[in-house]
Amino acid sequence: MKLPRLVSEHRDRDQGGDMKFKALLAALVAGGMLWLQSGCVGLVAVGAGAGTVAYIRGDLEVESTKPVDQVMAAIEQTCAELNFNIDKKETKAFTGTVVADGDFGRVVFKAKARNPKKTELSIRVGPFGDQGASELIYEKLKPKL
Repeated sequence: MKLPRLVSEHRDRDQGGDMKFKALLAALVAGGMLWLQSGCVGLVAVGAGAGTVAYIRGDLEVESTKPVDQVMAAIEQTCAELNFNIDKKETKAFTGTVVADGDFGRVVFKAKARNPKKTELSIRVGPFGDQGASELIYEKLKPKL
């Protein structure tokens, strides 16, 4: 008669272990889902010179203390120095875009005014972004910003 009782006690202890395992598994799954949804996967800081510089999801993003028109002039000058062929240039009051073909493929520059003394600049090389090429281009552009 003791045998069924021992089996029953063993079963009760085993279910407690299963509950702990299930709770741990649920916590790991929930944590993994939160991590995947965070959206911070492509962020790498690369230094500062003309302002804040970050590489985010394929774009090298830079802050400049110059207005949009001066940033756009600096982009055009840099493209000429690097022998990039400018395919498209669009300038509005507070934004500007330059699309050029160069040694690294298609390069897209986007400038957007944040206030009268602050402009955000984005540099993207190729369809998926090339961090090394973006940094090389930025090093040529940086003294003008």
